[in-house]
Amino acid sequence: MELVQEAASRPRVILFCSPCMGHLIPMLEFARRLVADHGLVATVLFASATPSPSEEYLAVAAAAPEGVDLVALPADEATLALPSSALVRDRIAHAVACSLPRVLQIARSLAPPLAALVADASSTAALGVAAELGLPLYVFFPTPWTLLSLLLHLPELEAAVPGEYRDAAEPIRLPGCVPIAASDLPSPMLAGRSSAAYARFRHAANAFRKVGGFLVNTFQDIEPAVLGRVDGLRLPVHAVGPLVLTRPATVARDHGCLRWLDQQPRGSVVYLSFGSGGTLTWQQTAELALGLEMSRHRFVWVVKRPSEDPLGCGTFFGNQEGADAALDFLPEGFLERTTSMGLVIESWAPQTAIMSHPSIGCFVTHCGWNSVLEGILNNVPLVAWPLYAEQRINAAMLEQQVGVATRVKLSEGGLVCKEEVARVIKCVMETSDGEILRKRICEMKDRAVHAFSVEGSSTQAIAQIAKIWKSCSCAN
Repeated sequence: MELVQEAASRPRVILFCSPCMGHLIPMLEFARRLVADHGLVATVLFASATPSPSEEYLAVAAAAPEGVDLVALPADEATLALPSSALVRDRIAHAVACSLPRVLQIARSLAPPLAALVADASSTAALGVAAELGLPLYVFFPTPWTLLSLLLHLPELEAAVPGEYRDAAEPIRLPGCVPIAASDLPSPMLAGRSSAAYARFRHAANAFRKVGGFLVNTFQDIEPAVLGRVDGLRLPVHAVGPLVLTRPATVARDHGCLRWLDQQPRGSVVYLSFGSGGTLTWQQTAELALGLEMSRHRFVWVVKRPSEDPLGCGTFFGNQEGADAALDFLPEGFLERTTSMGLVIESWAPQTAIMSHPSIGCFVTHCGWNSVLEGILNNVPLVAWPLYAEQRINAAMLEQQVGVATRVKLSEGGLVCKEEVARVIKCVMETSDGEILRKRICEMKDRAVHAFSVEGSSTQAIAQIAKIWKSCSCAN
């Protein structure tokens, strides 16, 4: 896509996104609001990590907001040459680092005035680019304030928690946030303080202290502590959510699952998806299938080929077109036995359209923040099944603090057994506990919608940051 050169009187914001689809989606919606509501110009640059666009990226690009330039920066040869065993975080860091020269080149080619550079939470390496351009760097944080608060408090936690975090007997308590059990901490903190993963985590936490401010995809009623200050820091934090994809791609309207959903009773269908990156093991996939069958409830399941990836993110960079989608990994006879009650979708589904369908009555989710916000905005109670990143923290917050989810329980072997799958689905779909969840999520939806009303907190927060950027835009 060619970049649109706008009149010099309209300040431009450049938004740089790492190859994380869960970050790109809310960033695009944030850009849309800057353009539509505040007259800014927005250019979104996406750092690719694959040789060709994934199904997820193509769907998001097709639904990109009008007036927003979305440019995919091609993956360089070095990124593509990384071994298949390379960790997701290493691929992300490599793609970001290799894209920065191109970001600088594009920024310098754009007509002034430039107002700010916004980078997602995985792209703090863009601090150098911002400095070269003479622009402030703001970090777009696509996950809850609780995780950002954890990162900003890391120096204090290192001093306060003796030994390894994974051995802590007491939960970590941050001001206004749900207590975080040791087992729910992000994997870098569980890896050990001497690990390379923790070193990168600490480096990111230190980099966050050097930015101009934060744009967090949350809202005050779900995280009242979001405007609380971190001791010793004067960094502004703007709660600008809930930002979700506002219009489905054209291809979604013709998807067969929507015609199937049209034939189901209102609130009768369980929707299961573990996001664009989430994968289960072979054994866990089989247990989930058998548990669905045991529940005897209608379902739509977006299924991925099993992966033994220890972090549960085997398709983090999406599914490439033409990928093997055979369903031979499902239990023998499962598809035949459930043909009248369920629908299995391979790899990708139009989640925005599915979640808003009136027949959906429950959402089994990995607790990726985009999915959580979609569930809330569509009045769909949640079954929390976290896999990686901050998702265990999200699950704890949603169950204990917000009250819109019930969380799966793991067996001693770390498996969610088929009986547990059936139990949590029946809990939400059949019991009074499910009704309580439904009532609570309706209340939270009203508050989420109010955040973007004319006088809402998120509307005002975006207006405030847009005003700042307009006043300090510089001619480069």
